Formats: sequence, structure tokens, C-alpha cells
Amino acid sequence: MSPRHLPTDDAKAAEATITDEEWAQAETAHERFKALLETKPRAKARYDAVLAEINRRQATLRRLREARALTQSTVAELLDMDQSEVSRLERRSDMLLSTLKRFVQATGGELHIVIQYPDGGPVELLVGDE
Repeated sequence: MSPRHLPTDDAKAAEATITDEEWAQAETAHERFKALLETKPRAKARYDAVLAEINRRQATLRRLREARALTQSTVAELLDMDQSEVSRLERRSDMLLSTLKRFVQATGGELHIVIQYPDGGPVELLVGDE
């Protein structure tokens, strides 16, 4: 087996300092980018297409449930919890992987977590199936 290479912070980013002027420029970068897009119709169309693709590939738990035509009450029954608990679960930004896996299974799916390292191909992480 060959030794694994771990990335290092050669740029010493943690030690870098940013001036007030650089912060001011960074804070207005988004507005400047949006203004630039308005002057370049082809760039705006491409940007909109990329955002649409991202939105098609991203989903909240609520969007997943709705796409499967399930109510919170139905999912709650499948998960043996109250409807209000499903509502809270859908709004959570942090949860156990086992909880996420149960939710996905209750909506008819399978949870797959794929890890992508810059120096290698994708690796599927097995969750609780050792």
C-alpha cells in the first residue's frame, strides 16, 4: 500500500491578515458581480442555468417529502413520531446521520454519502453497515 499524502497549508492561510480595505472590497463583491451580470446577457443566462442546475440537484427534507407526495403526518407514522416532530426535523440544520437515514428510508429512498478528495476519486461512506 502506498503512503497517503495529506494536504498542507503551504500558503499559511491561517496566518494571513486582511486589511479593512480588502474586507470592504470583499463585502461588495457580490453586488459588483450581480451588476456585471446585468451588462452581459450571455453570462447572465449561463449563471441562471448553473443556479437552476444546482437547485435541481439540491433539496431540503421538506422538498424530498413533498416530491414523494407524502404528508408530514404520513412520514411521522412511518417514523413512529408525532407530526410536529417531523416538522421540526425538516427545519433542523444539524442531525444525526441515523435520523437522516431513517427519514430518507421512510420517504422511499436510500441515503448515500459520497466523499470527494481533491487528489482522488469519490468514496462512498458506509453509515452503520460495517
